[in-house]
Amino acid sequence: MRAHVGIQENEMADPLAKKAAKDDTGELVCDKIPRENVITEGKEKEITKWQEQWTSSAKGAVSKLFFPHINERMKTMIQNLAEFTAMVMGHSLTRSYRHRFKIIPNSIRPCGLKEEQTINHIILNCTQLENERRILLNSIVRTRDTWPLPFEQLKRNHIKMFTKFVRSTDFSAL
Repeated sequence: MRAHVGIQENEMADPLAKKAAKDDTGELVCDKIPRENVITEGKEKEITKWQEQWTSSAKGAVSKLFFPHINERMKTMIQNLAEFTAMVMGHSLTRSYRHRFKIIPNSIRPCGLKEEQTINHIILNCTQLENERRILLNSIVRTRDTWPLPFEQLKRNHIKMFTKFVRSTDFSAL
């Protein structure tokens, strides 16, 4: 027995609902694809579009070293630390960033190496961070990875030690 029998508006709605549930061939389509599949497919399309925009953008060069793939970033659990965020974004902590915005007169850090103080310099070369880097390096070598390794791999495989390195770094003294 139909639930809408005897109610005029519902009687009119039934054929319209059936018509809407059919595609151009007159075949029912509403029961062919589970709702979850449609949602998942929509998310995948949006992530693909986001990845294409991320890859093609000229911005975020440092962030792309750590997070070249949007999917992987979405799966990575990261502590909410200002220093870590600034490090993987290449913002505010480095002399090169502050020089770019004319906050300081030059980007060279007199740490023994007369090179621009970038994220690469801080992680790989800065002589003032030798102790912090040695602790990070020893932890990485114990896992049989080699140093230096791509920042994406540093973030993916060694996030706890990398976060510890970032937290132990006194960026104001660099």
